[in-house]
Amino acid sequence: MACILIVDWDEEERVHLWTILEKAGHELLFARDGAQAKETWAKNPVELLITELLMPELSGLRLIKELTEENPRVRIIALSLENADQLDLAEDYGATRTLFKPVTPETLLGAVEEVLKGYRARKDQWQDR
Repeated sequence: MACILIVDWDEEERVHLWTILEKAGHELLFARDGAQAKETWAKNPVELLITELLMPELSGLRLIKELTEENPRVRIIALSLENADQLDLAEDYGATRTLFKPVTPETLLGAVEEVLKGYRARKDQWQDR
């Protein structure tokens, strides 16, 4: 399974996502905002980042933009409760997938599997070169 970093200022939401992803066998790391997420990302071999877009300190949008500028191959699922425009902007900044909250277990696990499957296929291609 994958190492996934969950970024959300809302503890209940982090626990909700954790419950779904832990049952699927993933290793999980947490951050409460974008600044903490960048620190965690730099220190750990994370395969996927799942982030809320609206957060204090460093927003999810800014986090996506900064991480994809550093590494265009980073895999990110962006989540938002409120605004479709924000999700569109997240895609423009480099999010691999976007989802509206609240997210069902089936939707989240399907998106995670899709993103990781694509990531692993491309990773194998890069290693073959």
